[in-house]
Amino acid sequence: MQVIFLKQLSYDILIIGGGFAGSTAAWHLSRKGLRILLIDSKPWNRIGDKPCGDAVSKEHFDNLGMPYPEGEQLEQKIEGIKLYSPDMSTEWTVRGEGFEINAPLYTQRILKEARDRGVDVMDLTTAMRPIFEDGHVRGAVIFDRRSNEQSEVRAKVVIEATGYSKSFRSKLPQEFPVTEDLDERDADIAYREVAYTKEDIEEPGYLKIFINQTTSPGGYWWYFPKGRDKVNIGLGIQGGMGYPSIYTFYEKYWSQYGPDVDRNKMIVKGGALVPTRRPLDTLVWNGIIVVGDSGYTANPVHGGGKGSAMISGFCAARTVLDAFERGDFSSASLWETNICYNQRYGAKQASLELFRRFLQRLTDEDINYGMRKKVIKEEDLLEASTTGDLHLSVAEKAMRVIAGIGRPSLLYKLKNVSQYMKEIKELYKNYPESPEGLKRWNAQVKGLISDFEKAMSK
Repeated sequence: MQVIFLKQLSYDILIIGGGFAGSTAAWHLSRKGLRILLIDSKPWNRIGDKPCGDAVSKEHFDNLGMPYPEGEQLEQKIEGIKLYSPDMSTEWTVRGEGFEINAPLYTQRILKEARDRGVDVMDLTTAMRPIFEDGHVRGAVIFDRRSNEQSEVRAKVVIEATGYSKSFRSKLPQEFPVTEDLDERDADIAYREVAYTKEDIEEPGYLKIFINQTTSPGGYWWYFPKGRDKVNIGLGIQGGMGYPSIYTFYEKYWSQYGPDVDRNKMIVKGGALVPTRRPLDTLVWNGIIVVGDSGYTANPVHGGGKGSAMISGFCAARTVLDAFERGDFSSASLWETNICYNQRYGAKQASLELFRRFLQRLTDEDINYGMRKKVIKEEDLLEASTTGDLHLSVAEKAMRVIAGIGRPSLLYKLKNVSQYMKEIKELYKNYPESPEGLKRWNAQVKGLISDFEKAMSK
């Protein structure tokens, strides 16, 4: 039997994946005197390239102390979103500052800054399997496609940022809570193309979202300008429902939402799976922190994941620094990642999962009626997407009873949704302070979701 001896590498931190979550963690951890290795399976010029709408709210950069995109990284400043009803008769405008970015260029900038501060970055490198000893993740066996060599990387902490593939954490023992799988119905299948337009875009500062259960069941179409004559256009549909291929929907309906798009001048195209649920029950266990799409951190309603990925990377970095102060990398020591993330985003995310489940049950007729009669309002959408809350005062409920006479079940369900959103958000705000409380808390979450499903089915 041939014995293969692998090259041994030793680091304090191994980051697997250089997208928004992994690069943010590396950026915040750089200049802290730690030995850090970040690996990514893509070549350098494609790191950060993922099928996505590429829109990020300005507040995420402000809250996390991250630099704004600039130069070619910034393709369009965003002033707000225009939302259209299925029959296109109602248009809502929700204002808010943001950026439509060139994701690879921005990610590579962040990684270059981290690299200049001492972080080692290896592209075209994959994590083949975890190093797992004594109930702890101790690193990974990696494969460098440039040199065609395997190496054994030992690290005190692994930050897992492999995206929707979950390619590293899925290889851990199933008793590890961070191996939690994804129900296909809690994901959107997304596809997008970036192309030039035949003429200048009329309002490039506004993102357009089109809700239609016929052309994008369980999801929506988007038209996101990337300047005066370039656009990111695509759609998402709910997974696990037996719908036809997403390409079928795209080819059939793209001209309805992007009549000015010149597909002969296409720049890039591609599809991806987007988690649209609450985050992993725990993002950490012994020696590992899961961030970004692998940790199910995308927004459940609109599927945007870059801002929340940045938050998870920030929380991971902050927790890791404290863990090195203690010299303890157990789940208890890394637990603060969960509390940090849930306080900043996860509680809202869990609330929005219920809102998403409610919206996916609506017919086009319900949505047309609700938007036209103001049973559901722009303010509802803004409040829910910003805070995860859906508050209806007594006076507001009375006014909506009048508006909702034609759809009484819609108003009833909206009232129920509001209450359940409040309850699950409160549960996440009171996330257990240590791993010992996880099982009981998880049972409460699952029980509440079960009750919500029963209420929505009436």
